Amino acid sequence: MRWALTETKLAPERATDKSRTAPHSEALAPLKSAAPGRRDAAPVEPTGPVVNYPFGLMRADLRRFFLLFAAAAVACLFLWKVQAILPPFIIAFALAALLEPTIRYLQNVGHSRGRAIAVIYLSGLCIVGLFGIFVLPLAAAQTTDLISNFGTYATTLQNAANAFMHAHAHMLRAVGIHQRNVSDLVQQKSGLLAAVAATGLVAVQGILEGIASKFFWIVIIPIATFFFMRDYPLLRARIISVFPDQYHLQIDTMSREVVDVFTAYLRGLAKICSMYAVTAFVLFSLLGVRYSLFLGLLAGAFYAVPYLGQLVTSVSVATVCYLMDRHTALFVFHVAPHSAGYSIAVAVCAILAQNFFDQLIYPRVVGGSVGLHPVVAIFALGAGATLFGLVGMLLAVPVAASVQLILTYFFPRLTRQPPADLLRSSGAELPPEPDDAEAVAEVEHAPA
Repeated sequence: MRWALTETKLAPERATDKSRTAPHSEALAPLKSAAPGRRDAAPVEPTGPVVNYPFGLMRADLRRFFLLFAAAAVACLFLWKVQAILPPFIIAFALAALLEPTIRYLQNVGHSRGRAIAVIYLSGLCIVGLFGIFVLPLAAAQTTDLISNFGTYATTLQNAANAFMHAHAHMLRAVGIHQRNVSDLVQQKSGLLAAVAATGLVAVQGILEGIASKFFWIVIIPIATFFFMRDYPLLRARIISVFPDQYHLQIDTMSREVVDVFTAYLRGLAKICSMYAVTAFVLFSLLGVRYSLFLGLLAGAFYAVPYLGQLVTSVSVATVCYLMDRHTALFVFHVAPHSAGYSIAVAVCAILAQNFFDQLIYPRVVGGSVGLHPVVAIFALGAGATLFGLVGMLLAVPVAASVQLILTYFFPRLTRQPPADLLRSSGAELPPEPDDAEAVAEVEHAPA
C-alpha cells in the first residue's frame, strides 16, 4: 500500500521533469540530426573564407618549415665561422659510419657494442704497432739514405743527360733545342725553372706547415671517433626522425645501404693497396732494386690513384734502377751500372704487375662492392678529378655508386630488365632463359 502511494506521488514529479526537459530536447534535435554517421545528416558549410596554401600544406606546417629554415641558416652560419676546427670531427664521424657495419657484425656474433668498439681499437693499435716496429724503421732508413745520396744521384743524371744530348744533337735541333748540355739548357730556361722551383718550395712549405698545425688531429680524431661509434645508432635515429614519419623506413634502408657501399669500397681498396704494396716489395727485392721497401710502399699508396699512380710508380722505379751500381738481379744475373735496359725492364714489370691487379684481383676485391658500369666509373673519376682533385678521384667511385643506389630507389624501373622485344629490336643480347628446375623453384618460392 505504501509502495502504491509512493508511485502515485512520484508520477506527477516525473511528468513535471519531462515537461521541463522537453524544450532542451527540442533545442538539441537539430544538432543530433547533424551528427556524423547519421544518414539524414546535412553537410555543414564553412562560415569563413578558405585559405589554400601551396602543396596542400597547413598553416602549422608552413610555420614549422620557416622555423626549421631559419634554424638551418643560423647553424650554417655558425659552422662557417668555425670551419677551421670542423675537419677532425667530420673525419671522426665518417670513420664511425664506415666502421658501423663491422660493429654490427660483431654484435650479431654475440659481442656487446662496447666490446666490439674495444676490439676495433685494439686491432688498430696492434696493426699500427706492428707497422711501427717492423716496417717503419726500414722505410725510414731507406728514405734517409736516398736523401743523403741525392747529390750524387743528381750528378749522375746530369752526366747521363749531357751524354744523351751530345749523341742526339741533330734530333734535338729538329725540336728547337740547340744546347749541348743540361747546364746551358737550365741557364736559358732559368727564369721558368726558378719560378717552378719557387712555386714548388712554397707548396712544400705550405704542406709542412699544414701538417704541423694539424698535429692536434691525432688526439682529437681517435677520441671523437670513439664517442661517435658509441652513440652512432642514437645520432642516426635522431637525424632520420627529422624527416616525415612516412619516409623513416625508406631513409633508414637507403642510408644504411649507402654506408655499406662506402665501407665495402674503402675496405676493399685498403686490402688491394696493401696486397699490391707487398707484391711490389717482393718483386723489387727479387729484381735487386735498391730501396725496394720504400718503392713498394710508394707503389701501394699510389695504387689508389687511377692512372697517375701507375705513372709515378714506373718512373720512380726506372729512375732508381738507372742510378744503381753493379748488382745482381734474381740472384743470378749481373747488371751493369746505369743500365737503361734494366731500368726499362723493371718499369715494364711494375706496369704488368699493376695491370694484373687491375684486371684480375681488383674486380674481385673491390669491383663487386659498387656495381658501376666501366664507362660510368671512368666518367666519375674524371668528374671527381676536375671538381676536387686527388681527393675527388679517390671518392669518385663510391659517390657515383651511392648516387646510382639513390636513383634506383626513386626510379625502380632502372633496375628492371628491358622487354625482350625491345632488346631484340635493338640488337642486344637476350638474357639466358632459366631452366625448368629454376623456374619451378621460383614459382614455389614466389609470394602468394
